[in-house]
Amino acid sequence: MKKLIFLLLSFIFMACGNETKEESKSVGDTKKVVTVAQATKPKTLDPPLANQVDSMRVARQIFNTLLAVDDNGELIPEVAEKWEFENPKSILFTIRKGIKFHNGAELTVEDVAFSVERMREKAGTRILLEKISGVEIVDDSHVRILLSSEFSPVLYNLTLSLCGIINKEDTLKRGESEIAVKPNGTGPFKLTYWNSGDILKFEPFEESFMGKPNIDELIFKVIPEGNNRLIALETGEVDIAYNLNPSDAKFVEENKDLVLVNKPSMRTEYLGFNLEKEPLNQKEFRQAINMVLDRKGVLAAVYDNAGEPATSMVSPNMIGGKPTGDITLKPEKAKEIIANLKNIPSKMRIMTDATPTNIQTAQIIQANLKELGIDLAIESVEWGTYLEKSALGEHELILGGWFPGTNDSDIVLYPLYHTNARGAAGNRSFYSNPEYDKLAEQGRMETDIEKRAEIYREAQAILEEDLPIIPILRKNELIGMRKNISGFIFRPNGHHVLTKIEKN
Repeated sequence: MKKLIFLLLSFIFMACGNETKEESKSVGDTKKVVTVAQATKPKTLDPPLANQVDSMRVARQIFNTLLAVDDNGELIPEVAEKWEFENPKSILFTIRKGIKFHNGAELTVEDVAFSVERMREKAGTRILLEKISGVEIVDDSHVRILLSSEFSPVLYNLTLSLCGIINKEDTLKRGESEIAVKPNGTGPFKLTYWNSGDILKFEPFEESFMGKPNIDELIFKVIPEGNNRLIALETGEVDIAYNLNPSDAKFVEENKDLVLVNKPSMRTEYLGFNLEKEPLNQKEFRQAINMVLDRKGVLAAVYDNAGEPATSMVSPNMIGGKPTGDITLKPEKAKEIIANLKNIPSKMRIMTDATPTNIQTAQIIQANLKELGIDLAIESVEWGTYLEKSALGEHELILGGWFPGTNDSDIVLYPLYHTNARGAAGNRSFYSNPEYDKLAEQGRMETDIEKRAEIYREAQAILEEDLPIIPILRKNELIGMRKNISGFIFRPNGHHVLTKIEKN
């Protein structure tokens, strides 16, 4: 019997030995795949049109911009290795040599000029670059951007993934509808699969001037529900999960295989008003609502205190940013104001998208307004419908959020409030105040940082009085990761860097 067992074991070991090389090869060749879960799919990967946060997150991996920002929010070179103001209305960019597009073509000054001119025409970037009056090719290494007037935010605006540099010849040849789903960038990752569905696959770009990433494949997977993203993270279906629900943070912290990133973001949630409708066009009415809006209640009940109350859409670390002001609830004063106003309806509507946090926030505001005798109906709509209806002014109250891509306050104060930005460009309150517009324009032209900061503080003082929208809170971004993931670089604007990511 012992001999038989020995022979059987010998046979098993021999069989295993015959497969050792193949199995060893299989293990050694295991692909390092990193899967990232986010809530929505990109609507397009054509940079100037990808103006949704989840679209920009993906586009950032595919495209490079003329300039970028570092961990401290300072400007650093990217496609342009140098830049200088020749005068207040002329910027000379020195374009880096040897950059390759994913199709193998080398990036040229013609590509840069074509990209910038195209950005000036597209809805997502037109307002950001509206002061650019022209682009000149100086020689095969230099491009000059001309401004119609002094425009201090232009360099920061050019760091947004919306301003990614594309290939001129390829774009003209294939057409805009094709490049929107099969993009050709210079970034560290190259798209290999997307059927316009919920899965996008990328491979490292071998010739990236930023260096080849140390993984074999990057996958973005769309999982709309936050709790489902958490489940996918816990089971190992995904390696990184963006925008977890605040209530799920504790489950990540308690799981020894996971790590929670809980850091302040630049996104501010707000309550907006359509100022073209009664009684929302009355400043006193908006002030009364501000007096009963329970910011701390929203922060605690909806976001588990992962954030801070806000009284300005400009975060404190931006140019001219201010700390949170008075958020004391004053229900009796609010009722007194309402009693002296005319045409106050007993019923109103608030529009929001269908995300659970927004629904819960709307429910708290609904309870707050009951104190003023107003029955607030919640209208939950799909994201595309939300954008369309609010751009056309088909709303009364609206819940929104603004995620500035840079530290320059202009990206908040101009598109959200300036008369010229009413509608789809960002000002969905249809606010118009000539005194405010003048300050917003002065801030764009001033080059001295301290003077700009003072101008923006003055502008915010007007907004705190007029309240075309009421800032509610700045929430932390909650990201869950598997413990074997390293090299993830957090960005408070949501455009996280995956170039250095590794899977151990």
